[in-house]
Amino acid sequence: MALGTKKVVHIAFVVKDLDKVADTWAKLLGIERPRIWNIPGPEVAPVLTFGRPELYRDCRISVIQLENITLELTQPGEEPSPWKSFLEEHGEGMMHMAFLVPDEKEAFDTIKEACGVEGYYHIGYYPEQSYSFVDTFDAIKTELNIKVDRDNCETMEQIRRQIREENQNSEKRGK
Repeated sequence: MALGTKKVVHIAFVVKDLDKVADTWAKLLGIERPRIWNIPGPEVAPVLTFGRPELYRDCRISVIQLENITLELTQPGEEPSPWKSFLEEHGEGMMHMAFLVPDEKEAFDTIKEACGVEGYYHIGYYPEQSYSFVDTFDAIKTELNIKVDRDNCETMEQIRRQIREENQNSEKRGK
C-alpha cells in the first residue's frame, strides 16, 4: 500500500505578510514578482471544512512555478480558514505537500496506516480536480494535500446550493 505517486505537485507555505514573502522569493530566484490574488469563492471552487461549506473572502495567495515544483504562498485573513488555523497553531512555514494520486481510497488508507489519521478535514472542488487537506502534522511534521482528478460538477453545484440555502435561512432569521 502507498500513495501511488512519489511526485510532489506543490509545496504550500502559510505566511503573515504575503507581499514581503513574494518579493523576497522574486529577488532570490531572479524572477518578476508573482501575481497575488484572493482565494476564489464557491463560484469557482466550493470548499467544505469539517463538512461545512466555507467562504474565504480574505485569504490571499501567490503561486511560483519553478522548473521542478510549484511553491504556493498563502496569507490567511481574519475569517476562519484552514490557513489561519495552521498559522495560529504552528506559525509561519510549510503547511503541506500536495500529491496528485491515482487512487484516492488507497492514498487515504495508506495515510491512515502510516500516520494514524483518518480522512481529511478540508476539501475543495474544481470542475475536474479535488484537493483534500489531511492533518498529518504530528506524524510527519507537515500536512498532506491529496489531489484527485475527477468530474466534480455535480458536487460543486450541491455545495453552492447548500450555501444559497444557508444564506437564505440566515436572512430570514435576521428579519
